[in-house]
Amino acid sequence: MQYIYFTKSLKDLDVNGLAAFCKDVGVDGVDLTVRKGYPVSPDNAAAALPEAVKVFKDAGLVLGLVSIDTDVTDPDGKTAKVVFDACVKVGAPAVKIGYFAYKPPFDDALKDARTRLEGFAKLAERSKVRVCYHTHSGMMIGNNAACLRMLLTDFDPHHVGAYVDTGHTAVNGGPIRMELDIIRPWLSMLAIKDMLWSKDLRGWKYDVVPAGDGIVRWNDVAQGVKERKFNGTVSLHAEYETKDLDERKALAKRELEFLKKLLG
Repeated sequence: MQYIYFTKSLKDLDVNGLAAFCKDVGVDGVDLTVRKGYPVSPDNAAAALPEAVKVFKDAGLVLGLVSIDTDVTDPDGKTAKVVFDACVKVGAPAVKIGYFAYKPPFDDALKDARTRLEGFAKLAERSKVRVCYHTHSGMMIGNNAACLRMLLTDFDPHHVGAYVDTGHTAVNGGPIRMELDIIRPWLSMLAIKDMLWSKDLRGWKYDVVPAGDGIVRWNDVAQGVKERKFNGTVSLHAEYETKDLDERKALAKRELEFLKKLLG
């Protein structure tokens, strides 16, 4: 397994700070958030991404994934072109694209999503940078494995990959072993989240918590990974609240230890 850390929660750190954090945690590399307001953004990616990769490499870290803004769904748009061009220069293996929103009727929404994904697949084929589509709960095309398979069917897994989220699957999917089996030809990455349900005056809601503290059936995750012979990239998303950077680092170390014992 290759373990990387999603830098969404580390917006205040510069590239050197990101490298130091990930090195101290003990992960293999970085799931780099390339979004507006971050050290590397679509506006500066051409120059800043190669500089960041050099910093990571000097620290013994790999660039495991580039995660762009969740609203980037146009393969012909400026953001997609700039980011993929930058990724080609540094040999980035994959880019997580945005989410295709569901608006009824479903057949039309799916057709539009597949048309857009076809554009990304062609971009991936030309650039040799795989496009990854992440399972996110809610009103999204591909919010569980069955729907994701409808989106990915007929696309080459070398160019388009399924990025399965343990937490979102727990609240919006089927049993994780079944989920992983349904999309097995495209399975390329795991996003690590755990969720905890709570209830307030507005009703039930879920919050992200450290792995092992929520409702995810982790033994089933481990069994599903073993059944699929998955030995790919695992991204610690860590989208939970912490009081400071020290607590975030301590929880990241705890999560990494937990996952290595569980998944290998």
